Amino acid sequence: MKSRNISILTILLALVVFPTSAVETQSTWITSTFSDENSMDVSIQSSEQVNNGQLIFKLTSKGKIIETITQDFTIAPDQEITKIIMWDSQPQFKNYVATVSVLVDGRSVDETSYPFSYGFVVLPSFQVVDFSASSSGASLLLKPRSVSSPSVADFTFQLIQDGEIIYFETKEDIPVMQSNQLSIDWPILLDDNTEYSVRVKAISHTPDITSSYVTGFTANQEVEIDDMDVDVDDFGVSVTLYGRSQVPFNGIVEVELHKDGSDPLVFTGKPEPLTLDRDDTVGIIWDDDLDPGTYKVNIHILTLGNEIVDRYETMLFIPERTSPASQPTKSQTPGFTILLTIPGIIYAVVISSRR
Repeated sequence: MKSRNISILTILLALVVFPTSAVETQSTWITSTFSDENSMDVSIQSSEQVNNGQLIFKLTSKGKIIETITQDFTIAPDQEITKIIMWDSQPQFKNYVATVSVLVDGRSVDETSYPFSYGFVVLPSFQVVDFSASSSGASLLLKPRSVSSPSVADFTFQLIQDGEIIYFETKEDIPVMQSNQLSIDWPILLDDNTEYSVRVKAISHTPDITSSYVTGFTANQEVEIDDMDVDVDDFGVSVTLYGRSQVPFNGIVEVELHKDGSDPLVFTGKPEPLTLDRDDTVGIIWDDDLDPGTYKVNIHILTLGNEIVDRYETMLFIPERTSPASQPTKSQTPGFTILLTIPGIIYAVVISSRR
């Protein structure tokens, strides 16, 4: 009996000191998560290369699944990544639970839940009046909930593509004592005709509340004609353009001259690639002298897909050409006539004096 007890004790000690292969060390895990009725983010870390990872986001209320979103991911060893999703469902209930599961090669390796309430139990001391984004940047309009109770908060703008943060910028310790507008410009280039999401994650200092606000936009080429710097004359046209987007403009300037219902004369020029707040002046010279008359001038800024980005219209008048003044012949050269006349005058004076 005594030897049997010793054997059992030896087996238990072996299991503690030398774990079986069924007990595996967690190599990919969740480091943080947040969710509200607008969005959810999760940060994960791994000690090994993961090429076939998957995240499953679930939004539930009272045990009922409201929405499920799946995202794939890859991660390098000792790297931390953050993934963000936007909930599509409209809030209908008061209490929710957001859950995210981490799968590697189809096997669940970690999971966490984040409960939240729709409608704050304690409201932030500021309100978001407007939130907009475009190919140039994003803008957030704030105001205090009470003029007598100003607030301070941190705001992180996040530019998101396919669930990944491709750019972020944080403005810390922003006082909200009156209406206040926060704006940022994208410092990175964007892809044309591409959908982007923008999220602002706000942390109110007092009370300590985290909230998110989301919007989106489709990135496009945007160029603007400087109305004060367009010159059209007998020789050609000069147009100054300003970039209004972080999608590089790759197009042309097209000028049409219309006269008396006849076929328009078309001229084109190509500016340098333009991005936000960059400018270029395009000069175009008419191929031939224009016929006299009044022309309607249409200036179009076109993408290579023939989409009009901006336009400008003006008028051009070409006067009738005057005939060149007739040139005197050699026999009519004034200087030569004077030289012949002077001796004649002298001769006449001399003859007259002899009389």
